[in-house]
This record gives sequence, C-alpha cells and structure tokens, in this order.
Amino acid sequence: MRNRLVVAMAAAFVLVACTAPFDTDDTTPPGSDVPGSAPVLVIADGDAGGAGLSVAGALENRGSGDLVAVSGALFVDPDGTAWLCDAIAESFPPQCGGDRIEVGGLELADVPNLQEESDVRWSESVTLVGSVE
Repeated sequence: MRNRLVVAMAAAFVLVACTAPFDTDDTTPPGSDVPGSAPVLVIADGDAGGAGLSVAGALENRGSGDLVAVSGALFVDPDGTAWLCDAIAESFPPQCGGDRIEVGGLELADVPNLQEESDVRWSESVTLVGSVE
C-alpha cells in the first residue's frame, strides 16, 4: 500500500512538472515579446491636465500621438531603465507590480522623493506627461 502511494505521488509530481510553465515571470511588459515593440511613454513638455491615467489606461492610447498624463509608481532598474507601474509589489525594496510601461527621456533629477535601496530606485507616486509610442 505504501509503495503505491509513493508511486502515485511521484507520478503526480512528474505530471505537474511537465505541465507547469518554465517562465513564470509575470512582469513582462505588454507587447515586449516582439523585439522593439514594447510601449514607451516618451516624456514631453506640456500639461495634459487632470490627475493622470493609470498605466493600463495609458497603454490604450499607444500610437495616438496624444499627450497624456500618467500616474503610477516609478521604478529605475540598475541599468537606468525607468518604468511607470500601476502597483507596488509588497517587498523590500519594492518592485513594480501590475501593468507597466517603459519611460523614455525622463530626467531623474526632476523626480520627487526618489528613494534607493539595494540598487533599486523608486518613487511611490508620480505623474508624468508624454506620448505612448
């Protein structure tokens, strides 16, 4: 009886291991599966007015050429790549959660309350103006 239980558990483990995806990273930006196609919020001078769209809302404006204000949490990777995110994952240092969009042309010196810990830089709440390309 015990041998049957061990064999059944081993078979279940193999079945799960064979069907589980190898890459479980849910932080891949929408559209980034095609090189050069990930959306980017290109910073521009101007005022789009209002409190700002969510990142998910801004992604719907991709390619329109319209200036939009987008609000979220800003994260800066160690390589200098900036991301605006709809949520902050609970960890320390915090991580980008929810929808995200890369930010191009941002002067980090202009970002208020930029914090840093373990090569991660972030600001919990910013509103940026630009076009989603």
